Amino acid sequence: MTTPPPTPSTTFTTDARRWAIARFARSAQAVAAAVLVAAVTGCGSPSKPNIELRRQNAELRAQVEQLQRDRDAHAATIAALESRGTSTVTTLSSDRVGQLFTTHGLQFGRLTGGADLDPKTPGEEGIKVYVVPTDGSGQPIKMAGAFLVEAFDLAQGDSARIGRWEFPLEQATRNWFGQALLYGYVLQCPWQAPPRNAEVTLRVSFTDGLTQRQFTQQKVVKVTPPAAGAASTAPAPASHPAASPAASR
Repeated sequence: MTTPPPTPSTTFTTDARRWAIARFARSAQAVAAAVLVAAVTGCGSPSKPNIELRRQNAELRAQVEQLQRDRDAHAATIAALESRGTSTVTTLSSDRVGQLFTTHGLQFGRLTGGADLDPKTPGEEGIKVYVVPTDGSGQPIKMAGAFLVEAFDLAQGDSARIGRWEFPLEQATRNWFGQALLYGYVLQCPWQAPPRNAEVTLRVSFTDGLTQRQFTQQKVVKVTPPAAGAASTAPAPASHPAASPAASR
């Protein structure tokens, strides 16, 4: 049985595929050559082309970070509008919000981690979260809002969540510190269920009091678990069963 000759469309598809493969091969060769040149020239002092390339890369990274902040802000706006539903609360238009300094993200302070809330007791009795909202340029900004802090000891499996703390908008003034080298919120979270391991995953959500947009950030921190058998500082809320970060989203 003879094979029928290819139709014009089949020939075109085959040619297009071959052209795409050849173009990809040429692109791969060009990238490999660029990497080789960069590796060779990197052994000595940077040349002018290398300096220019690094400058362009830095600019591109800054643009990507800016786009990421904008994307997060837009996503938060959509989520706020969807959750608002038929609410009659007066809100600002998107054009008006765009003219203001508003929250676009969250940034943890380097002191975030385990805290010795009771010097008379061995180990750490909770966590202190140092966090500040950031604007569209990634700069810290003082914005009032509500916080939700969750802590997870992921090594515990099904009982991963060991604490959940809420800080309503009304407490924003009390939790804000803007003196000396400290600029941001300090959220004190006594253990509800003490961790058994030295690493705890924090998830902090912030609801902007002005725009009602919500932003979430995670961080793994080091802690010193309390002595074995020590009683927890505060009972875990019965209305919030334990869950992992992925399951509780």
